[in-house]
Parts: sequence; structure tokens; C-alpha cells
Amino acid sequence: MPLSTGGARMPDSLARWSRSTVDGFTVYRRPATASAGEKDTVPGHSPDPVLFLNGCALAAAGWLPVIEQMPDRDVIAIDRPGFADTPWPGTLPDLAGELAAMERAIEGHPRVVIVAHSMASFRAEAFARLHPGRVAGIVLVDPSIEDYRFRGPAGRFSLATWLPIIGALVSREEIGEFVSWLSHQGFLRQTGSGRVLDPEAFKDPYTDPDTLKASIAEWLSYRSQAADLQSLRRRTDPVRARTSALLAPPLPGTRRSAILADSFADLVRHEIRDSRHLMMIDRPDMIVEAVDEVSAGR
Repeated sequence: MPLSTGGARMPDSLARWSRSTVDGFTVYRRPATASAGEKDTVPGHSPDPVLFLNGCALAAAGWLPVIEQMPDRDVIAIDRPGFADTPWPGTLPDLAGELAAMERAIEGHPRVVIVAHSMASFRAEAFARLHPGRVAGIVLVDPSIEDYRFRGPAGRFSLATWLPIIGALVSREEIGEFVSWLSHQGFLRQTGSGRVLDPEAFKDPYTDPDTLKASIAEWLSYRSQAADLQSLRRRTDPVRARTSALLAPPLPGTRRSAILADSFADLVRHEIRDSRHLMMIDRPDMIVEAVDEVSAGR
């Protein structure tokens, strides 16, 4: 029986990788499929592994266009609870739990390069602040940039009221099919390449009730995770790891640009104007170049 990811057949390339599940988080590991000598690397030096962190409500399979262009790297990717045939735990995710999952995922590797899309930039920054020695570099792919100081009411009210209602509602098959169609239309608007989105990564997962519940829960946790990160910023130093921020239109304004600059001490901005939010689809080559950029000289 083929493996699946949230109700959709798992892409063959992902299914061939090593796979483990701890506390609902599914971790995929793909060893380098080409020798380091096939690219311009320091002789005798193995490049650091790359850890991919998905944006809100996205599956690890969405990174495949990027991963396929870096055969010289060990790769680690993560699907959150509710994806990859795991049950939704019935709670909102929080920043502490996400960081613990990252620690488990990179166990055995002294350092990694972190590639984080959208909301996952919260996790990348928090991990680098708490574990600076474990981070060889960071690539922020059209990151979420916030400085919320208050967690908001979402966590308190959602756990008590909204999540049980949502859980019951989205269990209906027709709701999942409608949300699957609706989300796919949204993804199409977030790409500018004209390529057909892989339905296994960007459409079908939401027909699975657990995946849909997990996606809504992650969206509801956005403000609380951002506020937890802001609290961490106030008591830790800016991130010192070399960081490349790949920004798609609409570009961040003055306030968000200042937040980004204050948070990362060694930051290079790249404006990728021919991409939209799903840059892994539009410009996977730029993400690969950014990984090499933050790894240079390390």
C-alpha cells in the first residue's frame, strides 16, 4: 500500500526517504545523493544538513522542487501532527513544542542550515536565539515578520469553544472536499510561475479531516507564537547566524523591515520580484543559491 500524506498519495521520492514519527511529528531524512565534490565545496568538508520548515498548513512535500536541486546535501523535513496520516492531537501548536520537535529532528547533527517558509520563520529565529551553536545559517523564504506583544484570545477561546466545533464540522467529507478546492485556488494565487501545482502537496491533503483540523489550529496559533517569539527577543541577543531573507511582493514596509534587521545581525535581503509567496514553486533555484550563500566560508 502506498504511503500517503493527509489523504493524498505520498510522492514517490518522499516515500523512499527514512521516516520516523515522534509525538505526532513525522521526520523525513534523505542522505546526500551526490558527492560533495560534484559542487564547489571545500575539499574534505561535508556541507551541513538542511532542515526544511513548512509554512502554515503546508506539507513537507512542498519542498521537493528545492530538495531535488541539492543532491549534495543531507536533508531533513518535518510534517506536523495531523499530516502524513498522523492524528490531530486536538490542541493548538505552540512555539515551545515546535522547537522541541526541531531538536529531535536534528539529533546527531552538530549544526544545520535552516530553511523556513512564512510562519515557520518564527521557529527558525527562536531556535537560533536559543541554540546559536546548532545553526550554520538560515534562509527565510518570504517570512512572516511580526512583533506582537500580546498572545490574543485565540488560544483561550479556541481550546474551550472553537476547536471542538471546528473538529466536528470539518469531519464531514463534503466540507473537506470544498476546503481542498478552496485552498488550491488560494495556492494558485500565491504562485507566479504558471506551473501546475502538485496536487499531492498543495491540494489533496485537506480532504483528510485531521489535516484540515491541524491546519486550522496552526492558523489560530499564529498570534500566540509570534508573541512568544517577541518575548524571547526581549531577553536574548539578535540571531548571529548568517541569514538570507528572500522576499516576494508585496515587499515588507518600513516597520517590518526594521523588525527583520533588528532580529538578525548578519542579514542579507534579496527581493525576488518574479515570485509570489510559494517561492519553492516559483523560484526553487533562488532558495538553493541562498543555502549556498549562508553556508559559504563555514
